[in-house]
Amino acid sequence: MPSASRIRGRLAHGGVLLVPVRVEGQDFEFLLDTGAAYTAVSQDVITLLDIPLVPRQTVAIAPAHGQVFQAPQATIRALRIGGLHLTAVTALVLDFPSILKIDGVLGMNILRQFHMTLEPDTATLVLRRLAVR
Repeated sequence: MPSASRIRGRLAHGGVLLVPVRVEGQDFEFLLDTGAAYTAVSQDVITLLDIPLVPRQTVAIAPAHGQVFQAPQATIRALRIGGLHLTAVTALVLDFPSILKIDGVLGMNILRQFHMTLEPDTATLVLRRLAVR
């Protein structure tokens, strides 16, 4: 299993990084968001891949602009970012504005498992697994 991966993405929407993510065998594009506590997946992806929601599990979301709401949770069985494979990933299910053209958000519940380096000049995310203690 690789301990590091360089993920080439693309800059969009004024400079945010969008990276390729494979969810249960299908390729999607996620926005990298170090300010998001949770990874989130669009309702369209959940429907396409027939991923069940976790019964009676929601998380309160307080967006920067707007009212607090409850977001349902799902468990992604297999998620790959570059050469790094993750299993049983908790993700919130959200509807993203269509203008963003994203399938999800990579949040800190995934990113905190890695040393992370952003290379904006090449639109690259470098992830290195943290040492197991």
